[in-house]
Amino acid sequence: MRSFSAFCLCLLLFSQSALVASQDKAQTEPASETLSFIIEDSRSFVGIIPVYLTVTELKPEEGNLIGYYKVDVPLMSSKNDQGRIILPLHSSMRDLRTNGGVLEGKAHSQMHEGLVNGIVCRIIPEKGQAVRLAITTPDRTIKFKSRYSVIRSSPPDSDS
Repeated sequence: MRSFSAFCLCLLLFSQSALVASQDKAQTEPASETLSFIIEDSRSFVGIIPVYLTVTELKPEEGNLIGYYKVDVPLMSSKNDQGRIILPLHSSMRDLRTNGGVLEGKAHSQMHEGLVNGIVCRIIPEKGQAVRLAITTPDRTIKFKSRYSVIRSSPPDSDS
């Protein structure tokens, strides 16, 4: 049960990791031109059980790509999960958008206290903007395939 939740969390984190931002980005991109990742909803299977992953817009923040995920397991609602994805950025968003890359981070559950799963997000720009997410839980690794897009987003208010 925990491993399924962890896997779902990792999957969500991977999706959000497609949104790459770094401190380098802040130096190369004007504040008015912040880039974010949008990952399309995706589905995977654990055996015959479908697992659905939804990831919010992944925005660069303090050298990380940050977003939220939701994992839905209709046949086993006790395995549902949601939380925050944190993917450290090692290159600029523009570089990630152009050349792709791999982001490794964590998915922090808000439903299961203390549960943190690993997420690996592989961004593949040359194949129709594909993204591959792998969420590793204590029991298994769940792999999701999806598509992403890069959008311009307004930077967070620094005056507040």
